[in-house]
Amino acid sequence: MPSLRGGRYAELSMSALDSNRTPASAPPAESGRTVDAADLRVRRGPDGKLDAHVIFTSHAATLAALRWVARLGNRLGTRPIVLMFYVVPYTLPLDWRAVPEGFLEGRIRALKTDTPVEFSVRIYLCRNSKESLRQILRPGSLVVVGGKKRWWPTDEQRLAGRLRKEGHQVFLVDSF
Repeated sequence: MPSLRGGRYAELSMSALDSNRTPASAPPAESGRTVDAADLRVRRGPDGKLDAHVIFTSHAATLAALRWVARLGNRLGTRPIVLMFYVVPYTLPLDWRAVPEGFLEGRIRALKTDTPVEFSVRIYLCRNSKESLRQILRPGSLVVVGGKKRWWPTDEQRLAGRLRKEGHQVFLVDSF
């Protein structure tokens, strides 16, 4: 398992496309505007696809963000990557023994069952999720955060604001 300065991670690839499901075809919108290639100032990978990093916040919010990325992918060719952080207390070793067996796999299976898009998952065991996220994302990354939009700042809105300040292209998707 590769190490990441103070954390460890494993990458799992999950396919959620079934023959009876079709990806959504409507263009994504945030605050009433559609997203175009000119709006995104991020680098494409060697295969020409954009890595869309979806931060796992809750099941419903992540599901809304994945659906939004699926619509974006139809137009721009994105590759969704779900980033899951599991914070391990300092009293426990930073390895897989600290994670309850089947806990993270159950969350991934639930996402796979409920979403119509193929995605990969990166699970990060870490002491501090904010610091790990800062180390993981390259400058100018495309980040999608799902959450409820409220008039008071939510954790998701604060996360999106912090990532924007760090220079990332961040979209906050309302999960209703």
